[in-house]
Amino acid sequence: MNALLSKLSRLLDSDDIELRIASVRVVAEIGLSSKSVIHSLGRCLREPHDELRLGALRALARLGAKDVAHTVVPLILESGPLREQAMAVISSVGPSVIGQLRVLYPEADFHGKKAVITALARIGGKPALQFLLKILPEEPFELQKHLALCICEALDRMPPALQSPIYGMVLRLLRSKEIEKHPQVLVTAAILLGHFRGGSVATRARNELRLLADKKYPSEVRRHAMVSFNRLVGKTKLSTAEEQFLWKSLCDEDWHNVAQNGLFAFQRLELPRKLLPKLVVLLHQTPHFSVHIHIFERLQSSDRPEVAEAILPFLADSRFRVRDAAEAALRKMPKSIESLFSLLMKTDDLEVTQRINAILRDFPQETRQKYVERASSKLLALYEENDLHYKSFLEFVKSLDPQPLRKRIYEKAQLLKKGKLKDRWERMAGLLQILWDNHLITAEGRYLLAVALVKSSSKDLAPAARRANLGLRVIRALIYDNYDDLVKRLVHDKNLDSEDFFYLGFHFSEEGEDMRPFSTAMLEHVVKKYPKSKEMGPAAHKLQLQAKTLEAAVEAGRVAAEVARKKELRKLKKAGLLPVASGSSATSPVLAGSHQAPGNPGAKSPLQGNIAAASKSPAAAALRRTEGVSLGKSLSAPMRPTVLGSGKPSAPTTPVIPAARKANMKLAPKPSASRQGSKPRKPGRKK
Repeated sequence: MNALLSKLSRLLDSDDIELRIASVRVVAEIGLSSKSVIHSLGRCLREPHDELRLGALRALARLGAKDVAHTVVPLILESGPLREQAMAVISSVGPSVIGQLRVLYPEADFHGKKAVITALARIGGKPALQFLLKILPEEPFELQKHLALCICEALDRMPPALQSPIYGMVLRLLRSKEIEKHPQVLVTAAILLGHFRGGSVATRARNELRLLADKKYPSEVRRHAMVSFNRLVGKTKLSTAEEQFLWKSLCDEDWHNVAQNGLFAFQRLELPRKLLPKLVVLLHQTPHFSVHIHIFERLQSSDRPEVAEAILPFLADSRFRVRDAAEAALRKMPKSIESLFSLLMKTDDLEVTQRINAILRDFPQETRQKYVERASSKLLALYEENDLHYKSFLEFVKSLDPQPLRKRIYEKAQLLKKGKLKDRWERMAGLLQILWDNHLITAEGRYLLAVALVKSSSKDLAPAARRANLGLRVIRALIYDNYDDLVKRLVHDKNLDSEDFFYLGFHFSEEGEDMRPFSTAMLEHVVKKYPKSKEMGPAAHKLQLQAKTLEAAVEAGRVAAEVARKKELRKLKKAGLLPVASGSSATSPVLAGSHQAPGNPGAKSPLQGNIAAASKSPAAAALRRTEGVSLGKSLSAPMRPTVLGSGKPSAPTTPVIPAARKANMKLAPKPSASRQGSKPRKPGRKK
């Protein structure tokens, strides 16, 4: 082995650079370590060949370079990979090179100084950090930043027990008079204090940081003091003074530097339930919405009326996120319902009322039920003041029980109906339309609404105006519901006059056959009850037009029946069932075809069926009332129908005469051509 080491040592000192480089690699890979080999590698570092020096540094990093440290340390001032590899070797050597690095530091350029600082920080320990803290105030800003970073890394690697001496050095730095000349050192000191761990040291560091967060210091110092304080929260239990410091920091006007970092620390505190109500005070002191939102989240578990009272004003906050957070907190507080409803009664903010309604919907129905009466009263009061906020109370009432509101509106409507106010019908219609628009109205309400709308309308008879009248549509629905009761109530209603009845009768006379009975009842009431009114004449004329329409309908039915009878006779004749010879009327099934149906002596003919049906229709009843004519008698008489639109009787229809009677009858001579246009003479009168 000694021979091998001697051989390798000679190769490391060879004049052949390639051979020396190869020998360095072999030594490093085999791991042969001896003083001769180490010194040979040290001599390689003096060569100007970078590849050889770099290989020697890598080998020394593995084998140990304590004996040649004086040769390695100057290489830290080189550039590139040599510097990085030299720092690695120096770090492995340890504190023994600190003195050389301290001597080398003043001679180094900017990058060399950064390398020395990095090497000292990696070595660590009190001597190295003492030197770094000593040179800190005098260095430029960029080096101070690098120094602070390296010292923080060194503190993080140190055990808490060894940090106490370093804390004293940082404290002396803060107390030095040079701080006034170098204010940036305060920032560095605030950063360093956040890296001390351990019970007593961490507590002392937090106390210093509380002082650095005071308003007398620049915002940059305060920000780093709060960041470092936040780092130390959780290391040990905070004292009462420290908790109060955090509470106070949340109210600081400087959000970015102080309050924001204080909130990060405050969120990690575990507050007992008995302290939660104290957050209410903080809620009104802090100006920051993020603090408000965090407090709302904490207060959700404190279901107390006084807590809810404190949160309620934030439903109207100008910041959207605060309003949302306040609403979310109140949803978790069932005991806040009284406060919520009181605010609902007072506020005129539409968004606040909407949020309160949304919150109340989440509460149990039996809890909300006791507020329905008050909500109904407030709703009507707001409506009468023409305040649109009544809609918010309407949503609340609809979700529970609309009956109290319905009862109040009906009572007010009845009072208005009996009163003498000029605008009573408009006010009455407006109240009832609240129920109509929200599908809460009953039959009683529909009647009152219809009367109010008819009374308040212009009673324009134009088709477009009548189609737009909601009152007429409501009346139509009531007709289908209960026709008899509606007619009875209308004719006995003292608030309606002849103009109203004529308006109803005129409109529904043009609404089809189903509405004709109601129209007739209204028009007849005008004729009977108001004979001296100006509407009496138009009402009577309208009834006559209805009668003529009915007569035309009856005539059309008779013609259709006659056509059907003739068609039936042709079928019977074609089938051979109609006798050709004369006989009595009893022997032929279709003698006097208008009396009975063929093949069924007891049945009625189609014509008789149409006559019977027409005599029982509402139109026939109207005709009897208007003209005093019995439809049954008029239809049983010899038919001389009127030609529709001419007013003249048409030619009489020739009756079916039995053959036996036809043979014995003396038929009257036909009128001459000259007398065809004259009137027929009465029977039994001589020429």
